[in-house]
Amino acid sequence: MKLKRWQRILTLLYCCIIIFLFFSFRLAYLQIARGKILARDAVRQRAHVVTLDYNRGDIRDRNGVSLLGGEKEKVLVLFPGLLAKGNPEMLEVVSSLVPASSLSEKPSIALRKLSEHEEKLFKELQCSGVVVAEAQKRYGLQALATHVVGHVGPEDGEGKVGLELTFNKELSGSVPHALAAVVDGKNNLIEGLGFRLWGASAPYRPYNLVLTIDSNIQKKVEDIMDRRVKRGAAIVINPQNGDILAMASRPNYFQANLSDYMRNAENNASFFEAQPFINRSILSYPPGSVFKIVVAAAALESGNYSPDSTFYCPGSVQIGDRLFRCHQNKAHGYITLAQAFAHSCNTTFIELAMKLGRKTIYDYALKLGLGQITGIPLGSSVQGGETAGYIPSPQEMPYLGDLALTAIGQGRVEATPLQIACLTSAAVNGGYLIKPRLAGALQTQDGDEIKKFPAGEKTRVLSPLTAAQIRFMMLGVVEYGTGKGASNNKLLLGGKSGTAETGRLFNGEPQQYSWFAGFWAKGENKAVITVFVEEATRGSAAELFGTIAKEIEPELTHSP
Repeated sequence: MKLKRWQRILTLLYCCIIIFLFFSFRLAYLQIARGKILARDAVRQRAHVVTLDYNRGDIRDRNGVSLLGGEKEKVLVLFPGLLAKGNPEMLEVVSSLVPASSLSEKPSIALRKLSEHEEKLFKELQCSGVVVAEAQKRYGLQALATHVVGHVGPEDGEGKVGLELTFNKELSGSVPHALAAVVDGKNNLIEGLGFRLWGASAPYRPYNLVLTIDSNIQKKVEDIMDRRVKRGAAIVINPQNGDILAMASRPNYFQANLSDYMRNAENNASFFEAQPFINRSILSYPPGSVFKIVVAAAALESGNYSPDSTFYCPGSVQIGDRLFRCHQNKAHGYITLAQAFAHSCNTTFIELAMKLGRKTIYDYALKLGLGQITGIPLGSSVQGGETAGYIPSPQEMPYLGDLALTAIGQGRVEATPLQIACLTSAAVNGGYLIKPRLAGALQTQDGDEIKKFPAGEKTRVLSPLTAAQIRFMMLGVVEYGTGKGASNNKLLLGGKSGTAETGRLFNGEPQQYSWFAGFWAKGENKAVITVFVEEATRGSAAELFGTIAKEIEPELTHSP
């Protein structure tokens, strides 16, 4: 009996020792391993916090130049709960200097971009609840490539569209930069803690995103667009490796003013009606006669035609119950394929399409990258990103009239300016369709490269001979054809013009989509420039192409 009793006592003692050791180790863990974390959390529970900036990585051009236009600024932070505890006279002074909305219960940034005089004034007030701090403004009015970069939400700092959305995780910091007022239970500043700056502890995060964009080329293109285009797009691409050197869409918007746009939506009706947030570079439109590049490529690849092949243009052709007129209602008579390409002869290309057949035209359109997204990292069409365009299948062209419309880039055919740039590149680089590249690399804050995005994949889609023949015909467009408005004696330029009906009238005249898909060449240096203009006058895209080529030629000559 005594033995069993001692066994029970020892068992109970062992249990007590185990429980004691468990709680001892737990207490030691909390005090040593997690002590700092728990102390920090306790402080945070007693803090009023104002986010100064969201601590996101930069988005830079190929040479390391920021595209965001942001800058550091002095801001005035108000903590109304502390302000109310101060001198009533001082409260009245502060109230007269800041917006009334900033005096609500919630702490906030009351004023931004303080001048030196304002900074000195508020610091000299020495008023409880009034703090001058430094913040990083993400966007400025000098920002470039707005539709490529996209923007973050003003309220949460999360990427909403464009590269800001696609690379949101990589660009995000671990925590925002913030100013905190640490208070006690009676809302008084705790001595020794008071106002504290909180921020990230990882020096290598967030990551910076480096693009293929050249900011010098981008700025020149945007300046020209601002002077010449209300609605449209322009793209400059290196046809050898697919690097996008510039991508601009108009009308533009300023990311820095996003909150103002939304607050004053009723007063900005005309602004929103122009759809400034759309990236027209990756939105699809009827390509018009630019699509004749596809028909010409299919014809030349068949081996049955050459640039010297002869056709007869009567000025119009009847297909079913529809009369298709030639460019400018003009009969060209006997004409070579090269001349038909230069003068954008509808009857010749309709005749070619009829002889080649629906499937051949459809197959070559897909082969040259139409009807499918290029895959640049600007999100899906649902996210405001890239659309695929549309190429009607042979089954969707049951009548010859449908095929005729397709041959001249109308009907159901749609393509994006980026797709047209890639298609043109295939002719310029010797016959390769290259996936365009927009993102170049991800870097740490110290500049170390953690990920490099390779150049776009190459796929041969045309023979070298066909590519050379198309380049030759594109030179004729600028020399003596529909692209004469782009001509420049000092530059080697080629291209293909295109117009398509919008279905809208302006001053009683039909409005058109105007295209010019062209290239610039100087020795080994080459660039493809695609221009698209909504509601354009005839020839306006060709003139715009010529202006852009002339202005950016120095940068193209020295671009890596």
